[in-house]
Amino acid sequence: MLLTRRISKHFFERIRSQKKKRNGLLIWLASTFAACDVIILFVLFKILLPLLLDNTPYLLPEHAQEPTHLSTFTATKNTIHLLAFSPNGKTLACGAYNEILLWDTETGNQLYSMREHAGAVTALTFSPDGKTFASSSKSNQNTVLVCDTTTGQVISYLSGQNSLIAYLDFSPDGSILVSADVHGLVIAWDTNTNLIHQHIHGTFAFAISTYQVYYSFPETYKDSIITSWNRDLRDTNVINTPKSLISVVGSKAFDDYGIIAMTPGPSTLPIYLSSNPYPIQSLKFSPDGKTLASGSQSLRQPFYITTGKIHLWDVDTGLTTATLKTPGRRVETLAFSPDGNTLASDGSRRWKDSAKIFIWDLTTRELISMIDTNSLSRITALAFAPDNITLASSNRSGKVDLWDITGQIRK
Repeated sequence: MLLTRRISKHFFERIRSQKKKRNGLLIWLASTFAACDVIILFVLFKILLPLLLDNTPYLLPEHAQEPTHLSTFTATKNTIHLLAFSPNGKTLACGAYNEILLWDTETGNQLYSMREHAGAVTALTFSPDGKTFASSSKSNQNTVLVCDTTTGQVISYLSGQNSLIAYLDFSPDGSILVSADVHGLVIAWDTNTNLIHQHIHGTFAFAISTYQVYYSFPETYKDSIITSWNRDLRDTNVINTPKSLISVVGSKAFDDYGIIAMTPGPSTLPIYLSSNPYPIQSLKFSPDGKTLASGSQSLRQPFYITTGKIHLWDVDTGLTTATLKTPGRRVETLAFSPDGNTLASDGSRRWKDSAKIFIWDLTTRELISMIDTNSLSRITALAFAPDNITLASSNRSGKVDLWDITGQIRK
């Protein structure tokens, strides 16, 4: 019996010893794995992630300016795809399908709405004195309307374009109104006589779009031309016969989704800017006319870390001065502040909770703010007010928001 007890005791002690060794081994393995995880996470977040997110909108809260939401205009049930501030910033015009709405930005009251266009509004701009605004639409006539800002009454009808008008803008003195259609035809009207003007000053930029530009159109317009005109003249060249600009858009070199054609006019050779493999989605000249910003779409990018890109081009040389990397597959909307120091862009299809707006400091080429719109609706238009700090944004749900990008609450 004693021998049996001793054998049994020795057997159980050996089992306990093995359990202790096994538990110690498990504890050691767990501690080792935990330490390795800590090291891996440290390397990932402190070394690799900053490298991956270099020049991308990744902001710690303490490093970002805090924007202030000022007001919301529930304008219409239709998608708002155009925004324009009057030169004094007191009026905001919105284009939503075939309707144009004007708002008083100080009181938040709607001034009036008008539906003079037969089709969807495609372009909208104020004259330099703010007394009139011009708009175009997708219709059989492709007519441009010049209206009184105070009353909304149509002052003149301008015709001459045969295709959908993608861009409208006044010359700095307001004497000329320029339009560009999706085939590259540029026409200038004398606003005093309503006759087609034969002399155009400025630089033109064209890019082929691969998706439906105007969301509220009933049809789908693929391969449309995104057009932008630099209306600030910095030389004395006079450009004649604007119709020959069609040859620039129709050239073989331009037959690529990642190419921008930029030309001072038909009498000079165009500069072709390549941002391959990123199809162009938006174009915008800086207020001083020295920089062209292009928003593009990335076809493939691992983990969607940096997909959309914003390229800044030197207008004189055609060289890239900076590339801003931004989350989301597309950069569909761009807006310069009037002083040219700030750029706003949309952040579509990156976050599932709400759409984002990015605010870039162009002096440092860094992201300084990321606005959370608290809305699932995609951003469709952005526009800065003349004060350089008030930003208007619209979305597909028919709402317009005003933001103070500095975060300062104003009376």
